[in-house]
Amino acid sequence: MNYIILDLEATCWNPDSYQYQPEIIEIGACWINSYMEMKKTFSKLVRPVFQPNLSLYCKQLTGISQEDLDKSKSFDVVIEQFIDWCDISDSDTTMFAWGAKDYQMLTTDCIAHKIELDWLNALVDLKSQFAKIKGLPKPIGLDKALLLEGIEFEGSRHRALPDAINLSKLFVKYFEEWEKV
Repeated sequence: MNYIILDLEATCWNPDSYQYQPEIIEIGACWINSYMEMKKTFSKLVRPVFQPNLSLYCKQLTGISQEDLDKSKSFDVVIEQFIDWCDISDSDTTMFAWGAKDYQMLTTDCIAHKIELDWLNALVDLKSQFAKIKGLPKPIGLDKALLLEGIEFEGSRHRALPDAINLSKLFVKYFEEWEKV
C-alpha cells in the first residue's frame, strides 16, 4: 500500500476584499510506502491563468513571487506531471489531505482546464478525522494539530511541500487510527 500526502496552495485575497475563484498555484506531495517511509516528494508551482497576477496578500502569505509563477507551467501541464508521479493506476495508492478544500480545488481546476477526473477517486480528509481521534469539538488547523502533538513545523508555512511533509509526520504518527476509505 502507498499513501500520497497532498497539499495545495491557491490564489488568495485579503478576506476583507472582493474574492475571485481560487486557482491552484502550487502542488506539494509526499509518497509514503507501507513501511511509513517517505520515498519521494513532488513540488511544482502552477501558473494561474484566470487571475494571473497574485495579490499582495497572497505573496505575503505564501512567499511565492509573481516572477516565479510567471516562469512556471500551467495547471494542465503540472497536473499531468503530478498524475504520472502518483502512478494512480496503482490501485494500492490512496491520497490524503488536511481538509476537504484540496479535493474541491483539484476538481474545480481539472474541470476548468478540461482534465479528466478519473484519476481522482477520493482524497481522504485527515483534518476532520484528527478532530474525532482527539475528541476535539471542531477541526483545527495543521499548525495547531502539530503543536498539540509536539511536532515542530519544519520549512515555510503556507507552502505546499513543507505543509505536506509536516502533515506526513502526523499521518505516520496516527497511521493505525486513520480511516483510509
